[in-house]
Amino acid sequence: MRRLPIYFVLDCSESMVGEAFDGMKKGLKSLLAELTRDPAAMELAYLSVISFASSAKQVVPLTELCQFRVPELTLGSGTALGAALQLLENKVNQEVVRSTMTQKGDYKPIVFLMTDGEPTDSWLPVAGRLMHNHHIQTVAVGVGPDVNLQSLMRISENVIHARVPEEENFSRFFKFVSSSVSTASQQIDSGNEGKIDLRKLPESDSIVIVDNTTPIPEVIPGRLLFLHLKCSSSDKYVLIKYEKREQSGFFSSKTYYELVGSFPVDDFDFSGNDKKLTISTEQLQGDFICPYCGNESWARCSCGSIFCCCEIINNQAWLECPWCNQTGYYAPSSFNLGGGAG
Repeated sequence: MRRLPIYFVLDCSESMVGEAFDGMKKGLKSLLAELTRDPAAMELAYLSVISFASSAKQVVPLTELCQFRVPELTLGSGTALGAALQLLENKVNQEVVRSTMTQKGDYKPIVFLMTDGEPTDSWLPVAGRLMHNHHIQTVAVGVGPDVNLQSLMRISENVIHARVPEEENFSRFFKFVSSSVSTASQQIDSGNEGKIDLRKLPESDSIVIVDNTTPIPEVIPGRLLFLHLKCSSSDKYVLIKYEKREQSGFFSSKTYYELVGSFPVDDFDFSGNDKKLTISTEQLQGDFICPYCGNESWARCSCGSIFCCCEIINNQAWLECPWCNQTGYYAPSSFNLGGGAG
């Protein structure tokens, strides 16, 4: 039987933490619920998920819709878009059955790519091949203010910008995906090749179709800063997100980082966490609160790792690091951050 292959290529970099990451996971679940109610999609659709951060991996191979399960996605550092596109190309070549002189193969694969940042690896060669591959339909979705839309326009002619990375926009997008897949399945069922139509996207001020007339926002490199912590009470991961700010004066300017929030993280891939900016804690502004235990302070162990801690009374405390389990003496101070798990 001929299949309709659907590939999701999803950015799981640390900058997606919060509403974007949660919205993406919830969107996949709602998509599955919608498609399993469509007889045509149940008969034809096969789904695969490729995730990428510091590297790319296929977390779900091409799977029949009735057997597909939404995978657990793990955040990591980096945006290895090139590796993700190369893996996609390899998997399409391996998993999609091509037509021959004697037999019709699978229908044209549909790819939904979602990313919120600037690629951190070599991506242009494989992007050019994907752009000119007429045997694949690709829809590229840029999320938030830091995505490089010009990069996405070199991957696909179908580009969408979700300007605000909030769950409502992800819900709106995944409804469009489920509707598009259902329509494509029904068109195939009636003897026509399915085609994605961006005009059916429910546009708003915060999610738009990108073309040559769309104003492209300037991308500010290094705008975000992340600290990786463990909760000292639960031993669970916490990701603290800061935004870079510049304060100008008469004779000089000052760079500081304002707290956006602290987020609970089920798991984190530290394999790409080797390149860091060294900064002083005096540059960090905002009141931290651990999302698990409510601690309002954090400390750095001699092993280089960071963990939340209770308030230090009388400028001294003995604390146990949840990373290395060593107990040490701590006191309030300013210091430089860089290296280690944090």
